[in-house]
Amino acid sequence: MRKMNSSERIKRLLSVLPWIESQNGPFVEEVVARFDYPQKELIEDLENVVFFVGIYPFTPDCLIEVSITEERVWVRYADWFRQPMKLSKRELTSLRAAGEALIAFSGSLPEEIEDELGPLERALTKLSIFDGGSENPLEIKLATPTKHLLEIQKSIKNETVIQIEYLVGSRNEISTRKIEPKKIFADGGKWYVQAYCKSSLASKTFRVDRIKEIKVLNEVRETKPVDDSDDKDFFNLEQFPVAVIEIPIKDKQLIEGFPNINFEKISDEKIRLSCPIASEVWFRHLLMVLGAEAELIEIPAEIESDFRSKGAREILKIYNS
Repeated sequence: MRKMNSSERIKRLLSVLPWIESQNGPFVEEVVARFDYPQKELIEDLENVVFFVGIYPFTPDCLIEVSITEERVWVRYADWFRQPMKLSKRELTSLRAAGEALIAFSGSLPEEIEDELGPLERALTKLSIFDGGSENPLEIKLATPTKHLLEIQKSIKNETVIQIEYLVGSRNEISTRKIEPKKIFADGGKWYVQAYCKSSLASKTFRVDRIKEIKVLNEVRETKPVDDSDDKDFFNLEQFPVAVIEIPIKDKQLIEGFPNINFEKISDEKIRLSCPIASEVWFRHLLMVLGAEAELIEIPAEIESDFRSKGAREILKIYNS
């Protein structure tokens, strides 16, 4: 029985759990033989991974329960897992958009991710069924892949220098640039590449659909592509406006699910929160969680003064529809 990598263990574990739950305490040896799952890894995964699976607020009634004896194992679902949770229209749209964006990069992704695109495409087809009967259908328009998108993606992956013929919109002329692509991103339905421009010795952003030609150069890069897994590059809190909120000290546990919120105790009854606002949706969710006793002390100028009441009305409208 060969040793599995982490990806294989997760896939196997997802197959094992429903079966164990349905068998009401099968023998450990039976699980090992049926799923070709090394016993040591099975026990480790059940005790160290599944034991912590659940939903907020992660109380016992919201976690999967696992009981293991020397011979048998039981899995009991929390009440939340008795039936599939319903996706909101917003969640469904987000899932479809993310999946379709990933498929758009087919051909430039790592091989192990390319292998998963088949199941992903089938899953997206199934998701499309659930919003087909909407009275107000929402069309998802992603940035259209342009002619040179994959070439730029490969340049980032292979860390090469490229020469581009680029249409400068402000002057309506073609210029030749040597660039070192760092990352690509979409905004407003267009694809952009952030790159170090060796011609101007500065970091520049280029619209991909304005690139007329690309040539790979045999030159050594001076910069490295951006690692999006690096929080410092991906999520700079200093660029976001900050709101100041005061809440009762008894409600302190409500902010445990929200990272990057700083707080200080200002009295025996209250604490003050400093909240970087990444988006209005996030801020609205925070206020709904904190409840009516949360007091807004400072709010960024770009957020409307009646933001809180407007958010409450929108939520009531959804529930009453």
